Amino acid sequence: MKKTVIATILFTFFSIAFSQTASAVISDYFVETSWLARNLDQVKVVDVRTTPKYLLGHVDGALHINKDEFLSFRHGVKSLVPTVEEFQRLLAHYGITPETLVVVYAEDTNPYSARLAWTLKYHGHVKAYVLNGGYEKWAKEGRPVSFFPTRPAPVKKYVISGQEPIRAKADEVLTRLNNPDTVIWDVRSLGEYEGTDVRADRGGHIPGAIHLNWTDLLHEEDGINVLKPASELKVLLAAHGITPDRKIIAHCQTGIRSAYASLVLMALGYPEVQNYDGSWIEWANNEEFPVATKRASSTL
Repeated sequence: MKKTVIATILFTFFSIAFSQTASAVISDYFVETSWLARNLDQVKVVDVRTTPKYLLGHVDGALHINKDEFLSFRHGVKSLVPTVEEFQRLLAHYGITPETLVVVYAEDTNPYSARLAWTLKYHGHVKAYVLNGGYEKWAKEGRPVSFFPTRPAPVKKYVISGQEPIRAKADEVLTRLNNPDTVIWDVRSLGEYEGTDVRADRGGHIPGAIHLNWTDLLHEEDGINVLKPASELKVLLAAHGITPDRKIIAHCQTGIRSAYASLVLMALGYPEVQNYDGSWIEWANNEEFPVATKRASSTL
């Protein structure tokens, strides 16, 4: 009971921060275009779209980092977080220091921006944010864009001091199955969840996982996809049993979409949130792990 009360208080407090006006930073995870425009000379902006899209126009001064540079293939699993050594080299190459405030963007419905921001936070770089609405919102508002690549100014080194407990591995997910204090949140499409859209050796979902598509966290404003208001998100999540008094482990196919969902929960003040970056591609390809195709109950 005490744990539930404390979690509810935290949830309410951070929800207020999350629902600030468009001129403010949304918690410690998302920023609005108006805020970025005012602080453009004080941050390092990173574009994670494809190279052709970057060259057709990007936020003025934005660096381009290809998504493959911050995803690692290990143990037969793609899209894992990079190792400490890999990520240190990457950040140093792009001139990022522990003091750098980083704002990442992609298209308005491209979650790779969240994956890089989540990876930065996982490796202890807390000053990492996602631009709400992405490049589409920035460009539509007539804000400064450039068509010339920004050359990185490398620094000698970046030293990662440790990791944050926001990443789940397969063995932890396995031990959390059927735990009433834990929600396994499957953020993929319904077809992937039910096993009709098969993208691994097996189709279906982790037994007991709750389904809620990550795109349901968004809505359209002036033709651009942005986050729904905090009040709507709280109702939506609670209706699916995704509440702040429970540990939430989010996953998708490769830990990309679930990185976005994880950051939203963190922004809302959920105290225990982890992204399972191995996700379905790792789980389904290991025959020792159980799978299901019947929809799990989302009631509390």
